[in-house]
Amino acid sequence: MKLKLIIPMMVILAVLVACSTPNTSPESVDEVLPTETDSQLVVYGVAGNITERTANDDGTIVILVEGELDNNGADYARGYVTVNEDTVIYLDVAMPMDALEEGQYVTVFFEGDVMESDPIQATARQINIVPEDPEN
Repeated sequence: MKLKLIIPMMVILAVLVACSTPNTSPESVDEVLPTETDSQLVVYGVAGNITERTANDDGTIVILVEGELDNNGADYARGYVTVNEDTVIYLDVAMPMDALEEGQYVTVFFEGDVMESDPIQATARQINIVPEDPEN
């Protein structure tokens, strides 16, 4: 008779233990995981070559950036990007909008919403111009 009670109680105990979540506070996680690392994960809105560049009458430009999603860290393979006076453009130092040219490889961070068309449309918060590799 005791055996009939012990087996169901062991099954219930096993289910409760398996379904419970550990009570781990963030402080104890910090003790286990390293707080400083050399690894940095950056996700760009789009990264690739500028294949079109159009200047608008309102002082903005629109660039079409096309790349491959394989290992470039971007959310989208291609997109029309609006560049305005608030967009920060870098090539080792801050650059003007005129520095953006067809053929350049860029990484783009978006500002605000992305229009989910194909290709996507967004406004750039920051654009990094990636210098050409002199060995290629």
